[in-house]
Amino acid sequence: MHTLVLLAALSSQLTFNTRQQENIYTITPVATLAADCQCTLTLVATKTGPSGKSSSHQSSELFIKAHQAVDLSQLSLNIDPGDSVTVTVTLSDGKAFHLEQQWQKPGKS
Repeated sequence: MHTLVLLAALSSQLTFNTRQQENIYTITPVATLAADCQCTLTLVATKTGPSGKSSSHQSSELFIKAHQAVDLSQLSLNIDPGDSVTVTVTLSDGKAFHLEQQWQKPGKS
């Protein structure tokens, strides 16, 4: 049983589609899972820059069908030069399945 859970986690993917228009970044986390999952999605975005620090936290319950790429959320951020941004997305079934991935935009000095 644990081997099957491990294989499902290893063959599941969490990626990011990112679009940029001037300073506006649109970040879309995309999940493709090896098995159906009734999951909790958690998205945490942290932005630090010359104007200070801000963070956003989103959480939702969703059902993800196996082998289908699913857009989980969409986040648009104004990222100026000097801003550092980290977006962390976590999918979990509250039991054995846990998948986490980060998107980062380091600040420029």
